[in-house]
Amino acid sequence: MSINSWYSPLAWLRWIARNTRRLVVTLLGFGVLGAGITMLVLPGPGVLIIIVGLAILATEFTWAAIALERASTTAASATTKVTNSRSGKLLLALSALSLIIGGAVVATVYGRYRLIGFSVLLAGTIALATLLPKVQRWVEAKSSPSQPPVD
Repeated sequence: MSINSWYSPLAWLRWIARNTRRLVVTLLGFGVLGAGITMLVLPGPGVLIIIVGLAILATEFTWAAIALERASTTAASATTKVTNSRSGKLLLALSALSLIIGGAVVATVYGRYRLIGFSVLLAGTIALATLLPKVQRWVEAKSSPSQPPVD
């Protein structure tokens, strides 16, 4: 292909068609990642949204797959520290229920802040879901380092 063929619209369309998936994944992944980072200081499940953004980016980028593994292991380890004790589970359940109730009240009473109410409600629901036995088993498996098989 000569250098002049790069200036043709057909060549540009072919190039765009080949790279559309990567472009969509990049834009969507960084958008979700940015929303998660924003939710670290605003109401919402910031860490979870960051992990979702990294999962989207990991479909195309190796660095994102490595960051996803590290972030999910760190989040699982922090969750295990909280849920290992009975008092930790109780405090997590009370906090989650408070977030759910508070989010529902804000979403229904203050229409202007509906999105904030829903994001707080979602954060509480996710926190409460970490107490489910199936999620607990996954978190414990994720937070403990992999042991090589013994022969």
